[in-house]
Amino acid sequence: MSSSDKTKEVFEQILAQLYEEQSKIGKAGGDSYLIAQNNQYLGKITDNSYDNDSVLNEYGPYGSQYSNTSIFNPYSPYGSEYGTYSLNNPYCSTPPKLFINGNLLGLISVNSYIQDRIPTESFLYTLKNNLTYLLEGKIIESESQARQLNCESFIEAGDGTFLGKLNPDSFDKDSVFNRFGSYGNEFSQLSIFNRFSNYGNQFSSLSPFNNFASTPPKTYVKGKFIAYLTVNQNLKPRIHPDELLDWAKKNISVFG
Repeated sequence: MSSSDKTKEVFEQILAQLYEEQSKIGKAGGDSYLIAQNNQYLGKITDNSYDNDSVLNEYGPYGSQYSNTSIFNPYSPYGSEYGTYSLNNPYCSTPPKLFINGNLLGLISVNSYIQDRIPTESFLYTLKNNLTYLLEGKIIESESQARQLNCESFIEAGDGTFLGKLNPDSFDKDSVFNRFGSYGNEFSQLSIFNRFSNYGNQFSSLSPFNNFASTPPKTYVKGKFIAYLTVNQNLKPRIHPDELLDWAKKNISVFG
C-alpha cells in the first residue's frame, strides 16, 4: 500500500470516528427525519443543508459518504446493498422509516415486498430535486418516473419493473453490460438475457423475445422513451434485443 493510500485510509477512519461521535448528539425530535429500525437516528429532512443533522449535509454524520450513520455511505448498515437496515438492500425487511411533520410516511426501500414502501430512487430523487414537495409529504410516485426525471438511460418492463441501465460500463452493478450484475447476468430473474426468466423467455408477454408480445420492455435514453425492445415487428419504434448492446454502445455514453 502506498503512503497516499495509507493517508487516505487513516483520514477516512478519523472521519468515521468523528461522525460516530456527532451522531450520538442527534435526536429524532425534529418534525421530519429518517430513523433506522434499530432506532439509529439517520438525520433531518430539512431545507437547511448546513444543519449538522441534515441528511443533505455532505459533511455531517447523516449525509457524508464516510459516515457509518449515513444512507449515502455504500458500506454502512443503512446505505450498503447488503446492509441489515439499508434502503439499498433488495432483501432487507427492516429498511429506514421516513417521518414527515411527525407522521410516518413510509419505509424507504428497494425491496418491492415491503409494505408501505417508498422506492429508494423515488425518495432520493425527491429529496435532492424537490425538497419542498417532500416536506409536504409527497413523493415521486414511481421509480420509473424518478429515473425519467433524473434523465437516466434504462430499460423498463411492461409491468414497471426496472431491468437495468443502458450505461455501457461493465463495472456498473445496475448496467445490462455487467455480466455479473442483476440485469446482465444470464441466470438472474431480472435479466432479459435469462431465457428462462419472465423478462427473457420467448413465451412471456413481458419478454423482448416474444414475437407476439404487446407489452415488451421499453428503452429510455436520458429520461425519454426511445423504442420498444422487442422482436415483434408490429411495434414501432423498436430495437431488436439481440442488437441492444451494440446499439447502446453507439448511442449512449458511459455517463448516459
